[in-house]
Amino acid sequence: MEKEAILKSISVLYAEDDIIVRISIAKFLRRRCKAVFEAENGKAGVELYKQHKIDVVVTDLEMPVMNGFEMIRRILEIETRQPIIITTGYNDDEHKVTEACDNIIKPIDEEKLLNAIIYCVEINR
Repeated sequence: MEKEAILKSISVLYAEDDIIVRISIAKFLRRRCKAVFEAENGKAGVELYKQHKIDVVVTDLEMPVMNGFEMIRRILEIETRQPIIITTGYNDDEHKVTEACDNIIKPIDEEKLLNAIIYCVEINR
């Protein structure tokens, strides 16, 4: 399946507390994916996850209310094989999640994000 067809067939949950980054990346993803659900923190992300069929979760780690680490833990309790991509401004071991399919260091390179989404979907099919 070609790249565009894969993207058009999937839904993405994007959790990011920085509103400018979230709006920008969500807009970029909406032009390419079937559906994009936005969460401003991990708690909202878990609620959206429970309400919708999500193919890929893309999340920041450092967020208020509920951080990305806790959100990931709760999502993996629901679906152990859920593809997850981490986006973080930190490039250290403390900000890596072994269950994540990929780690992307901010600022987010949009092409790298798309490639990570496709990769994570394909290895989980």
